Amino acid sequence: MPENPQIHTVLGEIEPSVLGRTLMHEHIFCDLYRVTGRLNELLNDEALAVEELSALRQAGGAALVEVTTPDMGRDPKALCRVAEKTGLHIIMGTGWYRQPFYPPEIDRLLTNELADRIISELVDGVEGTGIRAGIIGEIGIHLDYATAQEEKVLRAAARAQKATGAPLTTHASMYPVGLLQLEVLKDEGVDMSRVIIGHCDTYLDQAYHLAILESGAYVQFDTAGRNHMNPDSRRANAFAELARLGWKHKLLLSSDRCHRSDLCAFGGLGYGYVFTGFFDLLRAKGIDDETLDTITIENPRRALAW
Repeated sequence: MPENPQIHTVLGEIEPSVLGRTLMHEHIFCDLYRVTGRLNELLNDEALAVEELSALRQAGGAALVEVTTPDMGRDPKALCRVAEKTGLHIIMGTGWYRQPFYPPEIDRLLTNELADRIISELVDGVEGTGIRAGIIGEIGIHLDYATAQEEKVLRAAARAQKATGAPLTTHASMYPVGLLQLEVLKDEGVDMSRVIIGHCDTYLDQAYHLAILESGAYVQFDTAGRNHMNPDSRRANAFAELARLGWKHKLLLSSDRCHRSDLCAFGGLGYGYVFTGFFDLLRAKGIDDETLDTITIENPRRALAW
């Protein structure tokens, strides 16, 4: 870690102290439609994105981590324009998502060559733009096991993390595959304090969460409001209990907006929900505002600086 670590946004480096309240796993632009065939999984309207993100500002949000990778339809230049128009600090992801979305180069390049591509986007910027990624991921496993390709990508991400010190965030949904991800990352020698295991609230098993926390990694509840994965009542109960057990400094929150139906314009809860409705549920479980500030301001500052 450098002597004065910075947070790397699409508009440049910032001091951690200015980050503000942060959503740690979101999508502003995302094209899953070309793989899934579901039009609901396409976010490509820049004007609408700016309008929707106003709700985040109104809810007290100042920043978000945009974890769309190139194989999910990442658009660095559009992210810069949105950051300029909204005043939000946007931290952009790099790497590759999960097997159904992978491009051919996952097979054609060596692991170290894939790592070099990630490193280049973190250090020099996306080719031809100079826009730097500020986080590795989201790096995913599709089902309850890692394919050979997914292990290769995870190892490439691990090597990029070690070379740069950047945080690494994962997609570990509906199964306890975060432990498998940690096993691979440990094998590569990654500092677990730089790792965020995502979608932990899609598998609400406390033993799973505690195993992640005890490894030194962050547990991220990032599907708030996505009641088809878990009802928020269960999500809030599980999260509040982890905070009560003394883990508030290793917890992160977000809502993973990646569907049109997630947006206010289409009847969804929008980007402001974590800091409004979900905060209210946590307060009802006895979580005080100081703890909420730790989880959504202090923890992101620490996790994102490198």
